[in-house]
Amino acid sequence: MVAEQHHDNVNERGERLRILIAGGGTGGHVYPGLAVAEALLTERPDSEVRFAGTRRGLEYLVVPKSGFRLHTIPASGFRGLGVLSRIRFLLNFSAGLIGSLCLLLTWRPAVILGTGGYVSAPVLAAARLFRCPCALQEQNAFPGSANRLIARWAKRIYLGFAEAAEQFPGRSCLITGNPVRASFSADFVPPASEKEVPPRLSAEAAPQQLHVLIFGGSRGARTLNNAVIEAAAEWLNEPSLALWIQTGISQQAEVAAAYAHFPTERVQITPYLFNMPAALAWADLAVCRAGAMTLAELHTMGKPAVLVPFPHATDNHQLKNASACEKRGAAVVIEDAECTGEVLVAQVAGLAENRERLAEMGRGAASLAKPEAARLIAQDLLRLAEGDPLTEGVEADHVS
Repeated sequence: MVAEQHHDNVNERGERLRILIAGGGTGGHVYPGLAVAEALLTERPDSEVRFAGTRRGLEYLVVPKSGFRLHTIPASGFRGLGVLSRIRFLLNFSAGLIGSLCLLLTWRPAVILGTGGYVSAPVLAAARLFRCPCALQEQNAFPGSANRLIARWAKRIYLGFAEAAEQFPGRSCLITGNPVRASFSADFVPPASEKEVPPRLSAEAAPQQLHVLIFGGSRGARTLNNAVIEAAAEWLNEPSLALWIQTGISQQAEVAAAYAHFPTERVQITPYLFNMPAALAWADLAVCRAGAMTLAELHTMGKPAVLVPFPHATDNHQLKNASACEKRGAAVVIEDAECTGEVLVAQVAGLAENRERLAEMGRGAASLAKPEAARLIAQDLLRLAEGDPLTEGVEADHVS
């Protein structure tokens, strides 16, 4: 694991440079932190990176499995809450602030990066009290409420989308793009031991084959699942179409039943995609939600997409993300309420029949890729850790 690989690397004084990454809840807040952590250890093998998160979020499983230590901090949301939930938020924030103060007092990181999610608030508040330099990484075109709240405490804000700068007036922002893990690359080749087996079309279908990857978040997406169920009858009659469908657990059986008559070489249905780089490497077209990190991974691998933004995302930020991609020719957007089987079949068929447009969308996606984002963020964090707030030498666009 990454952290374990660098375990014995120390500086001349026998000390590691300590860096804390705070964020979590969803993969969109966890995976950017892991990408930056990888880059930090590449830039400074003598550093030690730890994470702060909650027991309820995805970070509780993913961070330790990636080889990094996770400190758990109480935290909860604060938007649109009833009286009891607001009381719970205040109690959790107070407990989280105390826990963060104890962590900073005992471990004393040189710099802190917040990647979003409710846990970032008490950690960065504690950093403010300790005068510890901190930065934020904002993934979305429209910033999350937690990041907007705590931006005043950050010396730097790293932006996934340039449009987000408008929400941080007067702050020092770097437009780096969203950091993705090193395993995402346009030339990624799945290992021979890959456990997830993608659909493989027959040689007769190969000249016109189209590999379509359909996925929601870790729990799936009900709108997408319902649409693919409705589309099954039409897609059964398209022998050059191979489908890899991630459903989440709750609707896996329902989707599988709709595709029971498909040849096994044409469809694979799974509740969760454990190796997203391998799945994207297989795909000619992705049909998915429009979370910022999903888009960053698509762009890094140059994949065209049909985007169906989650309509209940905070401040409808997924629609803003998707619209920004559509304007650059990287995607087609279907709004959630309009995503039926009939509409999805028509969109996929249109792209299957117009391979030049599909190729153009792939090039549009690749033009949005920021493969150096994690490295740029890591380098600037190291400058902040060493007491140099200047951005001299940073290759990202600067907005202040």
